[in-house]
Amino acid sequence: MDPAAGACLRMLFLLSAQPWSTLAAGNTYSCDAPLASALPRASFSSSSELSSSHGPGFASLNRRDGAGGWSPLVSNKYQWLQIDLGERMEVTAVATQGGYGSSNWVTSYLLMFSDGRRNWKQYRREESIWGFPGNTNADSVVHYKLQPPFEARFLRFLPLTWNPKGRIGMRIEVYGCAYRSEMVHFDGKSSLLYTFNQKSMNPTKEVISLKFKTRENNGILLHREGPNGKHITLELVKGKLILFLNSGDANLPSPDALMLGSLLDDQHWHSVLIELLDTDVNFTVDTHTHHFRAKGESSYVDLDYKISFGGIPRHRKSVAFPHKNFHGCFENLCYNGVDIIDLSKKHKPQVLIMGNVSFSCSHPQTVPMTFLSSRSYLALPGTSGEDRVSAIFQFRTWNRAGLLLTSQFQHRSGAFILVLNDGKLKLSLSQPGHPVRDVTAGAGLNDGQWHSVSLSAKGNHLSVRVDGEAASMAHSLRGQIDSGDTYYLGGCPDNSSDPGCASPLNGFQGCLRLISIGDKAVDPISIQQGALGSYRDLQIDTCGLTDRCLPSYCEHGGECSQSWDTFSCNCAHTGYTGATCHSSVYEQSCEAHRHRGNSSGLYYIDSDGSGPLGPSLVYCNMTDTAWTSVQHNGSHLVSVKSSNGESPQPVFFKYTASMDQLQAIIDYVDHCQQKLTFHCKKSRLSTPHDGTPVSWWVGRTNETHTYWGGSLPDAQKCTCGLEGNCIDSQYYCNCDADRNEW
Repeated sequence: MDPAAGACLRMLFLLSAQPWSTLAAGNTYSCDAPLASALPRASFSSSSELSSSHGPGFASLNRRDGAGGWSPLVSNKYQWLQIDLGERMEVTAVATQGGYGSSNWVTSYLLMFSDGRRNWKQYRREESIWGFPGNTNADSVVHYKLQPPFEARFLRFLPLTWNPKGRIGMRIEVYGCAYRSEMVHFDGKSSLLYTFNQKSMNPTKEVISLKFKTRENNGILLHREGPNGKHITLELVKGKLILFLNSGDANLPSPDALMLGSLLDDQHWHSVLIELLDTDVNFTVDTHTHHFRAKGESSYVDLDYKISFGGIPRHRKSVAFPHKNFHGCFENLCYNGVDIIDLSKKHKPQVLIMGNVSFSCSHPQTVPMTFLSSRSYLALPGTSGEDRVSAIFQFRTWNRAGLLLTSQFQHRSGAFILVLNDGKLKLSLSQPGHPVRDVTAGAGLNDGQWHSVSLSAKGNHLSVRVDGEAASMAHSLRGQIDSGDTYYLGGCPDNSSDPGCASPLNGFQGCLRLISIGDKAVDPISIQQGALGSYRDLQIDTCGLTDRCLPSYCEHGGECSQSWDTFSCNCAHTGYTGATCHSSVYEQSCEAHRHRGNSSGLYYIDSDGSGPLGPSLVYCNMTDTAWTSVQHNGSHLVSVKSSNGESPQPVFFKYTASMDQLQAIIDYVDHCQQKLTFHCKKSRLSTPHDGTPVSWWVGRTNETHTYWGGSLPDAQKCTCGLEGNCIDSQYYCNCDADRNEW
């Protein structure tokens, strides 16, 4: 097998929501070899060590030399044990022990991973967003299978809790296997155009798989067109992936849009799988899948034999949404089992390289910081004595409010406090002898996106910019100001006397990055090592923001919103109530309305209660029992013209309830009836020679019926025929008499 094709098949094996056989993958898939035990001691590092015999090099599982494992100098939640696997590997399981023959073991921990020692990401188990349970003694091994597995070169174990009668102690093992990777980097102006042989096409199914990582929150990953404006486009929009599906049907006002993923601009790898099966589409991002069936008969596998990756060629930019090219890296890009990156590297004629692409991933890494609690803070030294104040940073959060930055001017000549309040940025300026002045900027800044803030003051002028906008953000200062000694970000220490720390708002919870004080960039690693500033409840070199609305637990179209540690559902206009919009606000039947004493009239009922079907409007006729009447658009007489032997003329009845809602109503009642009446004038219902029906109606399951109101199924007679009183006794229906009158 071609090794490039093998990589693509293996990628599909790992990503696909459909089960793949080992025969399809080419070989039996096994990935559980121990990876850490064979590494040299230099591959292990840590935040600190209690002594040379407690160093990280002694942290391999079942190792007994040295002090029998790793222990840090002090036992607190800022310690970590790190492993360098030497190259990017697939990691499928981990195991932990305590320190050999000691009272030192970890009872819970976080697992972090990274490609380049920076910008770590927490591995989150599906059943818990928190860490892993650890050990209960020093020597037992606790093993965890990782579902799903991940790929990384560097791993970190961060102890959360440990034996209260001992200290942190760890021995670890990591399991997995080698990982084959083909990469390409797009610079935001480049793309790949792949042209494939239509003879190699599967006429019913196409499969596209890839991984990507980026720090940009917008960009087009792939685009493919067809006739009449038909196209599919995969685009990153505000950190979410949207698969646009345009069927080319002029009657549809806009393309279908399938949205998956969140916070995908975190500079970590995310997997994508698109399966096109005629009119069915399976769209998977990481572990979440969206199943979609296109309207009508239009297929998405009858497009042109060209597909563009990383952007849309300029001559094809005709679809009606922004066209920013992708800036970042792709890995193992496969189309129907063909390795597109491998073809590109070999300069094969099937792939046209447009712009500058490189076949490695050298995307620059930033070092974010996570403010974990409302008591978190970061204190940084100011540029004391300077006649200007300057601070720049970026933040992202779900919280509507929190303290972002505060500092006192030199000589107590005033102070400023910058907060997030109701999703807006608010700057308050206080100076002795003057009232506090406030200015606001931005809106909806608690949307989980990165937002940039720039604050500067020089002479008697102060300004704030949010995401590059500085409208109405200028203030005149009273007198000269000088930069203070300390800048507090995210919150304040308990004993601070800074006036800005008296704010009633809680501390900021979220992520900060790219901090500069006085035009000097702040190095977060120096903070982590204790060489700069001070902090509390901070995770450095990771952004721990999570999307609690993915997947959304809000039912029936309820709108999900979130804060740092909770989510809530807005159930307005859904017809449902409760914490997750689960309980219907409507009665389940007309009978329930009758028991409430309601009179006849129009009511909404929800026949399946808290089920997936929404409420429907019906007429409740309250007699000795409750009759439910579902309205349709054919309540009045409809004229049907003669077809004169041509194709029959159909008449459709559209109900106020969907077919599923009608079925639920029918399933709930004791008796169901509907009357369909045909009025005629020289219009037969059957032929005169053999009585073959020439008029009929079709029921909800597409069955054909030839009886009419008042008659019985299969009777082949109208009501007058059953009762023996037709106007012409030789016919069983009055219409068949062919009279020139109604």
